[in-house]
Amino acid sequence: MADDKNTAVARVCMTCNKEYPDDGVNTCPVDGGAIVTPQKDSLIGTLFADKYQIIDVLGEGGMSIVYKARHLYMDRIVAVKLLLEHLVSDKNAQKRFEHESKAASSLSHQNIVTVHDFGMTKKGQAYFVMDCLEGETLMDVLDRDVRLAPAAAVNIFKQTCDGLEHAHKKGVVHRDLKPSNLVLITQDDGSTLVKLVDFGIAKFMPVDGKPRQNITQTGEIFGSPLYMSPEQCNGKSMDVRSDIYSLGCLMYETLSGVPPLMGDTFVNTVIKHINEAPPPFSATAPEAQIPPQIEACVMKCLSKNPDDRYQSSGDVRQSLLDAALEAGFKGLRAGAVPEPSKIPKPDTAPSFLRKTFDRIKLTGGQRAETMPRRDKNLLIVAGGFIVLMLGALITLALWPGPEGDRGLNYLRILWQFDMYKAQEAIKKQNYEEARHDLLDAKGIASSFEDRHKRMLDTLYLLADTFGKSGMYADQEATNQQIDALNTQQVQDEVKNCEQLLDSLKASSLSGKTTETSQLEAEANGESVILCSRKLMARSMFSEAEKLLTHAITTFDHLKLANHQRISDFQMNLAECLLLQQRLGEVRPLLLQALNIREKAPDLEQNPHSQKKLIKAYLKLGQFDRDQSNFKESKKELEKGIELITAKLPKDNELQAEAYNGYGDLLRQTNDAAGAKQYFAKAEEASKNLPKHALKLRESGAVHQSAAMTEGIDPDE
Repeated sequence: MADDKNTAVARVCMTCNKEYPDDGVNTCPVDGGAIVTPQKDSLIGTLFADKYQIIDVLGEGGMSIVYKARHLYMDRIVAVKLLLEHLVSDKNAQKRFEHESKAASSLSHQNIVTVHDFGMTKKGQAYFVMDCLEGETLMDVLDRDVRLAPAAAVNIFKQTCDGLEHAHKKGVVHRDLKPSNLVLITQDDGSTLVKLVDFGIAKFMPVDGKPRQNITQTGEIFGSPLYMSPEQCNGKSMDVRSDIYSLGCLMYETLSGVPPLMGDTFVNTVIKHINEAPPPFSATAPEAQIPPQIEACVMKCLSKNPDDRYQSSGDVRQSLLDAALEAGFKGLRAGAVPEPSKIPKPDTAPSFLRKTFDRIKLTGGQRAETMPRRDKNLLIVAGGFIVLMLGALITLALWPGPEGDRGLNYLRILWQFDMYKAQEAIKKQNYEEARHDLLDAKGIASSFEDRHKRMLDTLYLLADTFGKSGMYADQEATNQQIDALNTQQVQDEVKNCEQLLDSLKASSLSGKTTETSQLEAEANGESVILCSRKLMARSMFSEAEKLLTHAITTFDHLKLANHQRISDFQMNLAECLLLQQRLGEVRPLLLQALNIREKAPDLEQNPHSQKKLIKAYLKLGQFDRDQSNFKESKKELEKGIELITAKLPKDNELQAEAYNGYGDLLRQTNDAAGAKQYFAKAEEASKNLPKHALKLRESGAVHQSAAMTEGIDPDE
């Protein structure tokens, strides 16, 4: 019977994947695609990796295929994700696939898919095993229902924020939030459980009529432009706030039924995310009755400047819940949010100059000798004012600009003017004129020392113009220039950090006192950690390891081997090694970091030092738990909870992390009742978090991305 069932496979359309009965029809009535009988996958029915019985195919993308399987020894249904065979020789595809497994396996949260195993087949195909999620994606829901009611959307995104907050605290930035990466599972009690999937890798999804854009080169996926943050579009460094922007895009589409910003092409969409604000809900979905409090929350997530967004996903979660409570979701009028005032087109000259020119025109027709003396005096004063103004303008035009954005001001104006002319020419489909203006803008952009920002803006628009005019070879060459500049930005940051460490080591030999060198090292250590976090976010693990090791040896040279900053380096290095699956080297580093934090000279008086010590115990306990070293994990996690109770009983954020970690330990050791109790404690602690629990100092001494690592406390 099983064989008969397998042979009676529905016929499917090769274009839209819609299933059809075997009734002799060979052409899809929806899109004209060929209807064929799919061949049975050769792995179905076989034993994979000596313990997984392959049952069926769950889905396939541009890089991988996912199978439904049964773990023979545990009798549990799982999902096996396998890199496609033809990508075995593609190093980038292999690296991204391995990064996804390592990033996801470092996370343990009820709103994130759990990864259980990772390995390589004899053919060299990477695979990992995760929970088999029985549900539908948010994309499936929006395809069917177009949009969701605000109450349902808040429930989904509250859980999404919970999962993101856990990932961000673990130093993982998703970088590819989109509807297909949120899986909605209906629980026994009728509630919906949200699971985040696909960490660290973007999947090429087929177009099925709904606006959905991806980079289509297999193995060269940078994200989904409908949901990319402005800094991601610009190739800049990203931190947790990039995910918050993408979350805003998801919320906007879920509530209104349309993406916040969408151009005709990939590049046009990218440019819109960089330059344009999304329209209000009253313009895109006036009938949806979206409360203004919810709209304000979404629009803050979509701020162009990361500093203007929420600074953590926990802040987004709290704001959503506050807005829902305030709105009540009852009696709200459609279009309650007023239309924004129309922005007038910019004048060709600043207003003060136009007024001056108008005065000159009015007086220019009169002879000076026939003017009254009062008017002559006024003309002399006006002339002197104009001379002074022109002098000031010339001085301003020749000012080289601030540090980090060097370039003459008059060239800034010329570049902006060329970009404006090119955009206007593109609107009129005059691509030859647009190319001419953009090539001029490209030449001007090369004169700036702005970390390639203007050059990248120019190249994005130039690549789009080449594509629209059919010059595909030039478009490809321009895209390669964009990739090279993005890579250069990261390399420049690494180089600066390496030079900083070398200068610190050399400072002790240049006549400076040891104390002075130590103070300089302490002040600059954080920059090294931030740079290492960016490297790990880009899967540049060997570079991050080299940088952190360099920092540790530098501090040791400066006789700072037991300094608290060393423990930060060790914690980050341990995480870097964990992402590389070098598990044997992780625990010794975590123990060294814990030892240093236990010897902090101000441990009894300083709550910050106490918090760092607690986090070291939790990190070690979580690692031991994930390695099934349950005996040691239990002692370490219980020690962390004991210290929280004794030292920081009001730290709800720390309580939530500790209770979640201990609850997961109990879950893995088959104590379901105890696990439920501690997960409930974690949920209660999360409810008591203040709106700005992770708010960083306004002085800017701690960069926002520092909150991604447990080696840095944002309140430091």
